[in-house]
Amino acid sequence: MKNKKFLVALVGFLALFLAGCAHSSQKKQNTLPSAKTILTNAQKTKFKSMHANWAEKSSGKIMQKAEAQYVKNPTVVYTNVSTTGNHYKMWIEGKNNYIQMKGTSTNRWFKTKLSKNSSYSVITDNLNNMLVPFTDIAKIFKVKRAGTNYVLIYQGNSKKIWNAIISDSAITSLIGIDLDDVKPIKHNIKIDVDHNYSVNNVKVASTYKDDGKIKTFTMNADQINQIKQLSVPNNIKKSAVDLGKLDKK
Repeated sequence: MKNKKFLVALVGFLALFLAGCAHSSQKKQNTLPSAKTILTNAQKTKFKSMHANWAEKSSGKIMQKAEAQYVKNPTVVYTNVSTTGNHYKMWIEGKNNYIQMKGTSTNRWFKTKLSKNSSYSVITDNLNNMLVPFTDIAKIFKVKRAGTNYVLIYQGNSKKIWNAIISDSAITSLIGIDLDDVKPIKHNIKIDVDHNYSVNNVKVASTYKDDGKIKTFTMNADQINQIKQLSVPNNIKKSAVDLGKLDKK
């Protein structure tokens, strides 16, 4: 009889113990890291490659747009920019720069040597630091779990978010949008990171009023560390007019 009572008590104890472990495990699983923790660690992501695009729309029409992608080691950069003032495509590989100015009479590609003060690093550096302006206002973001990933989300019209957006060169510089004198209406930001807080993608959309018109600006960064190879097409290398050689004539 004593042994039976002991077994019953042991079974009851084990049941309570296992229930407690399950509750503890479930509680741990449901605990989300803070937005500050995610953003602070996400900034440490080592960007080896990336694709990004920008667009400004008004009444559903695209007014300006740009696309860029790059890989490192070795560094190769591609940009395609169409703004109110410029429309060009550009490749940077090694010490060479290939550029095509759209709208010219020839639409030919031209090759030049990169100067020591080349601006190509501005593109990659800006993208690499695109999360920095949001770190100090991390509390504004909501954190959600998406499978094994975490997603930071913001929807609203916070002045702090707006100031972060207009100060973020990665968001505003490539197509040269001047957001200083516009009236912000609404912002949507989504930052996706994996379980180690490495950045998967970043999406920013801001709607604002400019000169009496409602406009929307978007910036998306994706394919982070997924582009394995990038190179200047051979037909561009072969057909490009080498301006360095022309200068020597």
